[in-house]
Amino acid sequence: MSNELTNFENKYMASMANYALLDGQIKQAKEKLEQLKSELTEAMDQHDIKSIDNDYLKITRVAASSSTSVDLKKLQKEEAKLYGELLEDYPKVTKRNASLRIAVKS
Repeated sequence: MSNELTNFENKYMASMANYALLDGQIKQAKEKLEQLKSELTEAMDQHDIKSIDNDYLKITRVAASSSTSVDLKKLQKEEAKLYGELLEDYPKVTKRNASLRIAVKS
């Protein structure tokens, strides 16, 4: 290693170690949040609860849905001349997965 790189590494080794430690903690916290979110989602489904608002959280259960619309970009690209007439022939299905919205109160 060059002297400059060695000096840099020696000077900032603590910062790099702290960064690596914090990155690991963030990953663990994200995994824990997803686990808790999944647990709350399952519990709300079991008890047929759509929303709850308490001192800690406001949770709203959003049901899965899908819709169909016309993919206008695809139609315009592939059938420019028939763009106005063939809108119904190019459906675009949009699906929304079920989700849980959580707002943490400060």
